[in-house]
Amino acid sequence: MKWMRFSAAFFISLLTILPPVANAQQDWRRVDWGDIIVRIGGSYIHPDDESTSLKFRVLQHWDLYNSTWEIDSAKTWQISGVWRPMEYWGVELMHINGADYDVDLDNFTGIPGHELIELGDFKASSTLAFVNWYLLDSTCLGRPYIGVGINYTDFHDVDISREFNDFLINSDLATGRADFNIGHSWDWAVQAGIDFSFNRHFPLLANASVLYFLADTDARVTFPTELGQNRLYAQFDYDPWVFNLGVGFKF
Repeated sequence: MKWMRFSAAFFISLLTILPPVANAQQDWRRVDWGDIIVRIGGSYIHPDDESTSLKFRVLQHWDLYNSTWEIDSAKTWQISGVWRPMEYWGVELMHINGADYDVDLDNFTGIPGHELIELGDFKASSTLAFVNWYLLDSTCLGRPYIGVGINYTDFHDVDISREFNDFLINSDLATGRADFNIGHSWDWAVQAGIDFSFNRHFPLLANASVLYFLADTDARVTFPTELGQNRLYAQFDYDPWVFNLGVGFKF
C-alpha cells in the first residue's frame, strides 16, 4: 500500500502546481504575431525577348533561320501578402496576374517585302515567394527591403496567328492548323522595394518595388503534315524586369 500513498501524494502535489502553471501560459490572442500586410497594385513588365529562332530539331528552314522574337512590354495587376514575425525579417507571397503579349518574328524572309511576321500571342502569370530583409526598424516611416526567392511562371492562352499558320501551309510545311505551346517554368527571383507608412499608427501604406526573375522554357509550334506531324521549337527566355506600385493595409 506504500506505493498507493506515494501516488496520492504525487497527484495532490501536481494539482497544487497546475493552476499557477496554467495561469502563467499566455493567451494566444495576446501573442505578438508581428505585422501582416496585404497589398494590391499595378505592374509594368519588360520581358527579355532574346530567344533563339524557330527551328526544326535537325534541319532548319531558311526563311526562319535568322528570325528573332520581338515582344513588347505589358501592364497588369498584382497582389501580395507579407508576414513580418520579426523586426527585420519577413516572408512574402505575390501573384502577378496574366499579362498579354504579342510575339512577332523579326528578320523573317518567308514573304517578299515582309521582314516581320506575327507568330502568335500568349499570357504570362507569375507566383513568387520571397524572404525579405528590412534595412530599418519599425520606428521608421519608410522601410526599404531586399528579398530573394523563387517563382512559378505559367504561359497560358497561347494561340498561333493566322498569318503564320498561312505561311506554314503556303510553304508546303503544314497541311492544316498548327498548335503553339510555351509551357511553364520554375526559377529564382530577387527584389528590392520600400514600404512607406504615412503615420506609425495609421494602417494604410504605399509600396514600390523592382523585381527580376528567371523564367526559361521551350516554345513549340506543332503542325500536321502528309506523313503525320512536325515541330518547330525555340528556347524562350522570358526573364522580365517588373516594376510594381501599390497600396497596402497593415494589420
